Amino acid sequence: MGSFEAFASAVSQLVDPFSVVLLLGGVLLGTIIGVLPGLGAPIAITIALPFTLYMEPVPAFVLLLAIYSAATYGGSISAITLGIPGTGSAAATVEDGHKMFKSGRGGEALGLSLTASIIGGLFSTVALALLAPMLARIAVEFGPLEYLAISVFGIIVVVRVAEKSLVKGLVSACIGIWLTTWGIDNISGAERYIFNNYNLYEGLPFVAVLVGVFAVSELLMSSERTLPPVDFGAKSLKASLPTLGILKKFRATLARSSVLGTIIGILPGEGAAVGAFFSYAEAKRRSDTPEKFGTGIPEGVVAPEAANNATVGGALVPTLTLGIPGSPAAAVLLGAFLIQGLAPGPKLFSEAPDLMYAIFISLFVINIVMLFTGLLTIRAAARIITIPQQVIVPTVMLLCLIGVFSVKNDLFGVTVLICVGAFGYVLRKLKYAIAPFTIGFVLGPILERSFRQSYLLGDGTLIGFFESWIAVLIYGLLVLTVAGGPVLNFIRKQRGAASSRGQNNV
Repeated sequence: MGSFEAFASAVSQLVDPFSVVLLLGGVLLGTIIGVLPGLGAPIAITIALPFTLYMEPVPAFVLLLAIYSAATYGGSISAITLGIPGTGSAAATVEDGHKMFKSGRGGEALGLSLTASIIGGLFSTVALALLAPMLARIAVEFGPLEYLAISVFGIIVVVRVAEKSLVKGLVSACIGIWLTTWGIDNISGAERYIFNNYNLYEGLPFVAVLVGVFAVSELLMSSERTLPPVDFGAKSLKASLPTLGILKKFRATLARSSVLGTIIGILPGEGAAVGAFFSYAEAKRRSDTPEKFGTGIPEGVVAPEAANNATVGGALVPTLTLGIPGSPAAAVLLGAFLIQGLAPGPKLFSEAPDLMYAIFISLFVINIVMLFTGLLTIRAAARIITIPQQVIVPTVMLLCLIGVFSVKNDLFGVTVLICVGAFGYVLRKLKYAIAPFTIGFVLGPILERSFRQSYLLGDGTLIGFFESWIAVLIYGLLVLTVAGGPVLNFIRKQRGAASSRGQNNV
């Protein structure tokens, strides 16, 4: 299929009424779930994942991408109105956004968050469309050695970012990898962890595990929380879009935050929360009045909101080109590719070019649609926060059960969902992050296959794993990523101590 034919095919599938309805529904659903404290983009996507099994790839990804983008934005609504971020990515918005709300400038803050989110999202979409094909042309040369290196890189980086405790992160990731070894070994045909249960011949059901560990465990945690009473004024929920003059005033912050969010999104494991906090800190550092940050200023809303939505397109760059998720939400999207029978990676651009065009175009349209749906639905979405948890939790739980049951119309998937959900709840209570577990479960098969192939290619020698310069480069980047920060901090401390000794001698 040529480029023009692929582009035309993508457009024809996107203008199909079914795809249009899914896009609008995905934006609304994502905004609603993003507003609810504790839930977020990964959970929103996992809830919708089972319902995409019988869809064609293009409408399925239109729905999931719409949910992903809108949920990332939706967290700012509860951050501004309630002072509780709907998602981790909106945590940096609380400081200034909620103070603006309490001072009677809620409409201004909501308008700024919506506009900044859309600008960040549009920027990262353009970056995705430009960078992904270029990276895919390089990655097409990858073999087992390179895929093993990139899988190790992805897992280790996620472990480093997601957990304060390296040991806890590694344990969580190893459990996820171990669970992927259950079932019949595709190479030797040996039975592994079958437990005399024929349902396990194909391994643990992918969708049930993802929905259980992300959604069910978080719902169990949410059932223990009590949100404070909320009193909204009619005027405070009326978003007012900023004028061109105001946008011009913040153009440097918008541009810088969009670039930072996109770059941080590309780095495996960093995610929207890191991008938002980093951009907020950078805006404060470059401001002429840094002391005003945290008192309720517009720049404190613009910087994190532009950055967190910019991570959406950035996170898709390694996901689409290398098959390495840039964030937990992208890890779930990676699972969606596997469910559709597609292998994310460089070959995706030659095997399904129409889907790639559809992803680029739909992400752009989704951000435009969010502008209008955001203005129309902010008030209703914010009022959802007032619905008691006793109603929200059972409703979402029921959706999870129906979705997983509908995959194969059997109770085995539901049993796995409940067991993994309870296990995820224990992990969360013990302060283990879910992200390393998820990345391990998603990348486990790639890691095992590429390791065994690399082992055979290297005749069982350790040096055989380093016979590719690309693999060596990736391992080098991994060492820099993990050890670079501590080494720099050590050097700074040594220089500071030497400087202090010099001053004392004078």
